[in-house]
Amino acid sequence: MNKYCRVTLYALVTFVVFGLSGCKDKNRVVEPHDGPAHILLKETEYNFGQLDGSRSVVSHEFQLINDGGEPLVINDIENFCHCTHVEYPKEPIRPGHAVTLMFYLNADDVSGYFIRDVIVHTNAGDARIQVKGERI
Repeated sequence: MNKYCRVTLYALVTFVVFGLSGCKDKNRVVEPHDGPAHILLKETEYNFGQLDGSRSVVSHEFQLINDGGEPLVINDIENFCHCTHVEYPKEPIRPGHAVTLMFYLNADDVSGYFIRDVIVHTNAGDARIQVKGERI
């Protein structure tokens, strides 16, 4: 290999190494840990406060993060009351990425002080999220 080819090859390898090391996944919200998928919830409960009769359905967004090293799959959401519903993505959550769990509560189906739980079943275990408030 002549001197020109070696210099060109060296420049190309240097460009690729430094170019790739500078590439970060811009959609990543945390640096994932090595190992299996892991659930990290920004918050596990939310208080709606006092709800009057002006809104039939109230909602809150819970952010779920996979801070593990493998994809996280939500298998199911277990509701304990017909008054709750959670929308969630069906595709796996990549390491370091977050998704939104949209929690809906039919306020017409609750009275007085209330607490409602749902369990998020995943390939990394289960997580409980809770909403509460008071229907006046």
